[in-house]
Amino acid sequence: MANLEPYGFPGTLEQLWLERQGEDTFKVSCIPFRVYGLALGDRVRLDPADQQVTELLEKSEHRVIRILLLPTLSDDEATQLHGAIDRAITQSHLKSEWSGDRHIAIDLPPDRDLDTVWALIRDAAKDRMIAWEWGDVEQFQPGDVK
Repeated sequence: MANLEPYGFPGTLEQLWLERQGEDTFKVSCIPFRVYGLALGDRVRLDPADQQVTELLEKSEHRVIRILLLPTLSDDEATQLHGAIDRAITQSHLKSEWSGDRHIAIDLPPDRDLDTVWALIRDAAKDRMIAWEWGDVEQFQPGDVK
């Protein structure tokens, strides 16, 4: 789990998939949706008592971009944009995870051509269809691990 309290979500945790690397060290093996400063492949330390990430040990070269399809879109518009995003991700050979039908996190590995995805994001943001952010606009903070 990652504590989301440092990011304005008191009492909220995000579940992360982790791959054991050592006794208390793990590799992030999912695309984080809400915790800042973590990405696919990062090495972290986990508190064994409460299973919360306590420290970022080593950054991978991956980044995360998060996109929210705005609630002002009709269901049909959201469905069309959802499909366009999926096609751009597939064409660019990227990994992504949806949370519901309007929130997506996309893994951006180093040295990957992002032109197709970036053009879609840029145009959809300009047309006020999405809100987006980089997952590393803030550093990882463990919060108060109890």
